Amino acid sequence: MSLSGERLARAEARSALARARLTATVEQLRARLSPRSLAEDALGGLRHAGESGVERAKRHPVAVAGVVALLSVLTWWGKRRAKATDADADSLKPERGESRRSRRSR
Repeated sequence: MSLSGERLARAEARSALARARLTATVEQLRARLSPRSLAEDALGGLRHAGESGVERAKRHPVAVAGVVALLSVLTWWGKRRAKATDADADSLKPERGESRRSRRSR
């Protein structure tokens, strides 16, 4: 074999090796990105997060109670504000049979 023939053979061998590595990588990615694998990973993460959250709540019950109280107050305040806004909007509506002009002249 000539020098250029040897270089060509080495290049082809490197190419075949690179192709084999690429094929193996693609197969690994396919396995990791299969819907079943993704779902299992997500469920595992949720379980872990849920367990750690429960443990934290057990260690800090006062903080949990404070967060619940804050969320309750914010929810109550939001509902109260929405009712007030609705009442204000209702007071601006003309009554039955009344036109906008007659209302402005009052």
